[in-house]
Amino acid sequence: MIISRRNFLKTSAAAIALISTGGVIRAFDQGAFSTGKGPAYEPWQSWNEEDIDSDTNPLFRFVKASILASNAHNTQPWLYRIRENEIDLYTDISRNIGTMDPYFREMNISLGCAIENLDLAANASSYESKVTLYPGGFEQIHVANITLTPGVMTSPDLYHVIGKRHTDRAAYDSDKQVEPATLQQMEKLSSEFPDVKVAWFTDADKKTEVGNLIIHATEAIIGDQSQSGDSHKWNRHDWDELQRHKDGISIDASGNSEMIRFFGKVLPDSVKSFNDYWLKMTKSPQVSTASVFGMLLVRNQRDRTQLMQAGRLWQRMHLWAVTNGLAAQPLNQLHERRDRELQLGIEPLFGKAIEKLVNAPGYEGLFTFRMGYPTGQALASPRRPAEEVLLTHH
Repeated sequence: MIISRRNFLKTSAAAIALISTGGVIRAFDQGAFSTGKGPAYEPWQSWNEEDIDSDTNPLFRFVKASILASNAHNTQPWLYRIRENEIDLYTDISRNIGTMDPYFREMNISLGCAIENLDLAANASSYESKVTLYPGGFEQIHVANITLTPGVMTSPDLYHVIGKRHTDRAAYDSDKQVEPATLQQMEKLSSEFPDVKVAWFTDADKKTEVGNLIIHATEAIIGDQSQSGDSHKWNRHDWDELQRHKDGISIDASGNSEMIRFFGKVLPDSVKSFNDYWLKMTKSPQVSTASVFGMLLVRNQRDRTQLMQAGRLWQRMHLWAVTNGLAAQPLNQLHERRDRELQLGIEPLFGKAIEKLVNAPGYEGLFTFRMGYPTGQALASPRRPAEEVLLTHH
């Protein structure tokens, strides 16, 4: 993120003051010199290693790939049960985002992302997979079954980049645009999911409209004490807390420079500072440097199976983006406000705005994102290891 001379001087002065009062010790305690290290990041290193324990079910390594999926607020809302030739996926309802996701839209999309990774890992290990998605409401926590049978080994390109896929919240290259042919190729990834499709916003006017709506939605969330509080609960500012929980939003994955991340870890945290920072980043670089905005559409976003299919498509698109040198970031504030409007029964300002943007009869706007070419390397977010999300090994 580009910072002004004034802000640089203010930040430098704060850093000097901190160091002069023992801030170096705090910097060590807060992991300022330990980016990407510790147990919370180990799953990214070992996800495709062979399990040497002879008692380990061979299907366990598919769960290790699955947990690296994209997911809302890095809540990781999944639980797994492994049987002889099946893996069952369950929703961990305790990991919901409250008023940020009152209808579990983002939770179910996240579970779909996990299914896609699992499916790719199985196919790369000579298994054919049959994925069954279960409909239902909040009370039905068993969401999917993946039955695996020996098959022909494939080695899909998308599988090999599972450990390299990270959400890139930094500035994208404003001088390099995503070509229409590239967008068309990504659209084809949806052919397996007839209830899901992609809408692109590429011309300057549409990008400005989408970007402004995302900014206004962010401001509305910040102005809603319940939503703001539920979002901030997943902020892992404390290094020990991050390593203990192995989830949530960390400053290392914020897209900022090493210097800004360092100071961000050392300086105190508050809901206000978190919100101010979030809004600032949303405006620039995130909205301002998007080469293209996209939106996933479904026929019925009250149908859980369609939400999980959309999640599978998003994970597939993000992995495909990595193999083609692209960066990607979900920007779902519009939809989070739409859901909140429905929950409160207030005027659907953002709901109407989404309908106008989509302009596709029979489809509803579900999930917004930006893409472009990266200006740096996105960093990993913390992850709970597969062992911690297993209901049983058998």
